[in-house]
Amino acid sequence: MSHGYTIVAELAEDDRGASGASFELEQLGKVLEFARERAYDVLVVREVDRLSRNLAKQLIVEEWLKREGVGIEYVIGEYADTPEGNLMKHVRAVVAEYEREKIRERIERGKRLKVKAGSVMTNGTSRPPYGYSVKEVNNKWALEIFEPEARIVRMIFQWYAYGDDDGSPVSFREVARRLSQMKVPTRLDTNPKQGGYKKRGYGVWSKGQLSNIIASEVYKGIWKYGKEQSNRGESEYEPIQVAVPAIVDEETWQLVQDRREFNKKEALALGRSAYLLSGRMRCGRCGTSFNGESNKVNGYRYYRCLAVHKGDVAHHCDIPSFRVDAVDPVVWDWVTRLLTDPQVLEEGLNTRLTINENESAPLRERLAIAEDMLKDNQNQLTRLLDLYVTGDFPKDVLVDRKNRLEESIKALEKERANIISMLETRNLTPKQIKSIYGFAERVGKGLQRAETDPAYKREIIEALDVRVVFAIENGQKVVYVQCVLDDEPERFGIPSISGQ
Repeated sequence: MSHGYTIVAELAEDDRGASGASFELEQLGKVLEFARERAYDVLVVREVDRLSRNLAKQLIVEEWLKREGVGIEYVIGEYADTPEGNLMKHVRAVVAEYEREKIRERIERGKRLKVKAGSVMTNGTSRPPYGYSVKEVNNKWALEIFEPEARIVRMIFQWYAYGDDDGSPVSFREVARRLSQMKVPTRLDTNPKQGGYKKRGYGVWSKGQLSNIIASEVYKGIWKYGKEQSNRGESEYEPIQVAVPAIVDEETWQLVQDRREFNKKEALALGRSAYLLSGRMRCGRCGTSFNGESNKVNGYRYYRCLAVHKGDVAHHCDIPSFRVDAVDPVVWDWVTRLLTDPQVLEEGLNTRLTINENESAPLRERLAIAEDMLKDNQNQLTRLLDLYVTGDFPKDVLVDRKNRLEESIKALEKERANIISMLETRNLTPKQIKSIYGFAERVGKGLQRAETDPAYKREIIEALDVRVVFAIENGQKVVYVQCVLDDEPERFGIPSISGQ
């Protein structure tokens, strides 16, 4: 296209995995942000379905840009600003939306037919589970055991299920340390085509990798396609199972699952009794979880970053440990003030409401555009029906315009309902605010009991969903604390304690 335009920016289409109906897209966000800043006058798009494959989204985006003084031109297809031009553009948007759903449905149905015929779906040969390779047999993809990796899988299961030679248990962290020390290559080390970002060095393992391996049924000979049906019903289909060669026997696999479940319960029980913040902490320096452990030498208990302590090799972090008896009183004091001081609670809620309002501003702008366009389309439809009654225009022209308007109204009503639903989830209603005050009052009445009952104190922490981030600022240890009543993190300095 040659119109003498000066190119301000070239933006690639948003990721293929992103929904064409979503507004939360990086490149679309830049388009709208540049428009607000009056950075350009014309948006040039290859074709209608590149801007959106959803009619309501297309209508709102076009109106949004129009209000900011930005015109839209399409390289493939010209649409005059006339009833006929708008009709053709809307028809193209509706067809694109229909095609998107049909393509998704056809792809999913095709995959499931292949799986039912006995083929595994691992994106060709590049993404088989660790311990396997993929081969093609009779036009089907099949898993076969890749022995150099399979023996590592067996070793992982043996260590975790049966422990060392003397029967002493081996934890995930210890297994990861041993494999890393042996420089056993991970899948991304040997097969970069599998995709993913390699955060760690060569031959470095993490607890997460091991957890994924021992939880997978593929190692006992069952490969599954599709997700399990949840209570919310996200999955439209039941998972399909395909028999594959097993790397470990059923007994060993089940023993590992049983031990894993037992260890979770034991760790949870221990954490609840000994550490107020167990399972609710992370490192502000590297993002890794913190856990609570006692020092057998000095007898103190500490909160420690897993990337520092005991060689969790997912990251390399040098943040110091935090004494439990320095952190817990500070956090608990904040919780009690929040529950017992109406002014503190009110300040927290006001802060949250302000943040919610700022975050909801783009949604409210979209809602206003949708409602204005909906009202305009409904008025047009009313006038169109009047014209139909008087017989002043050809019937076929009026029917075409009526169909276009009805499609637009239907799409805009759906979009308006979606926006209102999102706003309701982001904002606190008067009823919810009243409920928060009532909740705080009820929990606050149990604070006296909590002082002598650690388990009940932990219940309050869980009910409030307290979260803590540990950090070092200007050489001082600090913690940021937030909860469901006040989810804007509050900063607290942690006093230095002798023996730390």
